[in-house]
Amino acid sequence: MTANLEKLGYAQAQSSDSLEDRANEAMDVIPGFPEEVSAEARDALYRGYRRRWSERNPAKVYAIIGGNYTLATPEILSNKKVEKIEIGVDYAFSFSTHEYGKLGQENPQLRKIVEDIRTSAQDYCSNRLGDLKRAAKKILNKAQGGVTRETKSFEESAKKVFSDWEKSVKTKASRGDASAKPDKFKAAVASFWKAYNA
Repeated sequence: MTANLEKLGYAQAQSSDSLEDRANEAMDVIPGFPEEVSAEARDALYRGYRRRWSERNPAKVYAIIGGNYTLATPEILSNKKVEKIEIGVDYAFSFSTHEYGKLGQENPQLRKIVEDIRTSAQDYCSNRLGDLKRAAKKILNKAQGGVTRETKSFEESAKKVFSDWEKSVKTKASRGDASAKPDKFKAAVASFWKAYNA
C-alpha cells in the first residue's frame, strides 16, 4: 500500500507541475490571461480539450434499425447489411447551430445521443479551462507576494506559437484539409521574421 501511495503522490506532483507549466505558457501567449480569454484562444483551447475528452471517451458505433439507434454488438459490426454510424465528439460538434436545432425535430434519437456527447464534452472543456485559470491566478498571486514569474520574451512566445501552428498545419494537411498548406505556412513565417528583424 505504501508503495502505491508513493507512486500516486509522484504522479499527482507531476500533474501539478505540468499544469503550472501550461498556465505559464498560456500567460505567455494569451494576452490578458487569466482575466481575459479571446474567443479565438478559447476555441483553440477547447479543440485541444475536446481531443483529450475524445481519447477518454472514444466514438461508438450505432446500428440504425427501423429508425432506432442502438449500440452495435460484435455481430452487428460484422453484418454489412445493417446500417451503422460512428458517433463521437467530432461528429457531435460537426453540426452548425441551425442543423443542430433542426435535429431535434427531424431525428430526436440522434439528437439525444449528440446532445449527451456535446454536454459532457462542454462541461469537461469548461472545467479544464477553469483549472488553467486557477493555476495562472495562483502563479500571479505568488508573484505579487515577491516571487517573480519568469516570463518569455515576445520572440520566444512567437516562436512557440509558430512551432505549434507548424505542427497543426502538417497534421491537418495529412488528414486531407485542403486549406492546410505546410510549404506556404513555412514561407509565410520566414517572411514574418524577415520583416520583423529588418
